[in-house]
Amino acid sequence: MPPILGSTVPQCLYIHIPFCLKKCDYCDFYSISGSSPEMLERYSAALLSEIDRQAASFPAHHIRSIYFGGGTPSLLSVSQITAILERILLRFSVDSRAEISLEANPATIDQNKLAGMVKAGVNRLSLGVQSFDDGELRMLGRVHSSRQARETLRLIADLPLKNYNVDLIYGLPGQSINGWLNNLRQAVAFGPQHISMYLLQLEPDTPMGQAVEDNRLLLLGEDSEAEMYYAGIDYLSAQGYRQYEISNLSRPGAECRHNMFYWQAESYLGLGAGAVSFAQGRRWRNQPDMQAYLAAHQSKQDGLTEELERMDQPGLIADAVILGLRMTEGIDLAAFAGRFGLDLADRYDETIRRCQAEGLLEMKHGRLFLTRAGYFLSNQVMRRFLD
Repeated sequence: MPPILGSTVPQCLYIHIPFCLKKCDYCDFYSISGSSPEMLERYSAALLSEIDRQAASFPAHHIRSIYFGGGTPSLLSVSQITAILERILLRFSVDSRAEISLEANPATIDQNKLAGMVKAGVNRLSLGVQSFDDGELRMLGRVHSSRQARETLRLIADLPLKNYNVDLIYGLPGQSINGWLNNLRQAVAFGPQHISMYLLQLEPDTPMGQAVEDNRLLLLGEDSEAEMYYAGIDYLSAQGYRQYEISNLSRPGAECRHNMFYWQAESYLGLGAGAVSFAQGRRWRNQPDMQAYLAAHQSKQDGLTEELERMDQPGLIADAVILGLRMTEGIDLAAFAGRFGLDLADRYDETIRRCQAEGLLEMKHGRLFLTRAGYFLSNQVMRRFLD
């Protein structure tokens, strides 16, 4: 792939680790069940080669965030994580205060691995707990138990690293609002700085999606899902967490900086099989094909890439609006005008007025943002900016 250069260059790196002990029944991300030490080593070596090639394509920019996502990045050994971070520091200009995040599954880490990851440079963890109820975990196809989740959280609490996130899912078939709030209470008891609460959303080609299609599982209604959502927001807010994005809350100052770059429509570079990149109005990805990715490394060539989207100026504007409205503080209208050279309130006057009349959007103090009522209906609001 030729380099995409210009005034807008990536400020953050995403590293995709597409291996899992077992693929979860609700997941539609590119991932592979099972991984041998040899395969992890081959993949890590391929990542090092891609880092070298991409650094040559993007020579003059400053990385402010690095994020290991998956899959299950915590399947990597400490030596592999260390080698990847050392190569990034060698090839890229990385801010000394950069946020370095790694997603982890409680079934794949112990005290030594946690300590090693922190020593390697990881300064933020995101733990995929999803639920503290073993029945719910089995339904989701998770490989860890609630006991493992609690034990891992206790180990994290003993680390010098204090910035970590707990992922939880609500809206599960058969889940009650009391069961959902109990999950949140257990998470809060461990004192994480950040909590993500995601509504279960299923693609038809996933095992859970197929079970719903076949009426073997019955999803909750939208009213029940909305009740859970707002009850969760209210509970976490009462515990001192601040909602800064539709699905994310944190202690003040502990917002996920990497995701903030996404929501601010900044450019990013994805590394690894299936990883997505965005720069200069183009969104592309490395093809989700492990063998092709490894073969490209062996031949010292770029892996096969595919363009997902090429946006003109109107497309970039709509994309920035949709992403920006995910944040509770919304969009700074003056900054938006400076970036895109247009008055957002004028460009989308009719859409904004209609959403204001329905109580879904608000505009004050120079910002456009979703109302509380608009949070759960955000997808409906955002689609209107694409019309």
